[in-house]
Amino acid sequence: MAKIDDETKSSNFRSRDPVRTQAEILLVAIGEFAEHGFHGARIGRITQAANCNSRMIYHYFGSKEGLYVAVLDRVFEDIRKQEADLKFDEGDPAEKMNELVTFTYDYFMTNGQFRKLTRNENLLNGKYIKQSEAIRDMSQPLIVALGKLLDRGFECGAFTRKPDPVQLYLSIVALSAHHLNNAATLGLVVGQDLNNPEWQAERRVHAVDTISSLLGMKDR
Repeated sequence: MAKIDDETKSSNFRSRDPVRTQAEILLVAIGEFAEHGFHGARIGRITQAANCNSRMIYHYFGSKEGLYVAVLDRVFEDIRKQEADLKFDEGDPAEKMNELVTFTYDYFMTNGQFRKLTRNENLLNGKYIKQSEAIRDMSQPLIVALGKLLDRGFECGAFTRKPDPVQLYLSIVALSAHHLNNAATLGLVVGQDLNNPEWQAERRVHAVDTISSLLGMKDR
């Protein structure tokens, strides 16, 4: 029976659409690596959930490490594309900055897998994200666009301060994610439920107000 199953899977391997197959594998792998980390993730669980065999994974991604790097590429590609859709070069600079803050806050809030993957990779000291040129390449345009937005806002008087764009973006991320990544411990320290929707809504407003104050926005 095992031999017949292997032959069937081999036939499926030859007939499958490569783009669709890779997408299906990546979708399952994102969940597996997010939930179990790199070392705890199992290729067997991925193949079973994706209805494929391990040969497909090694054919398309080369190794477990290659699949994991592809997962990191995919999740960062998702957030970078959505950030680009904000179109920082159009509209009122203050409104665009507020859009970036609220988008970032909401993205971290609603994308637990992204938070888990980045947290897991931090535990590995960025070992695998270092192997991805794509993540570095796709992230640089965001910093450039943010710098231009700061220039535009400062020149028209919407901002009275113009911080370094990297420093600013890291502050936005910290306001959006630190309380989520540390909710269990920080909640006990401050005596509040950081997972409470009302508290999180207040935090969202606080994030916008903090960045507005940092930039010296007028008519906040």
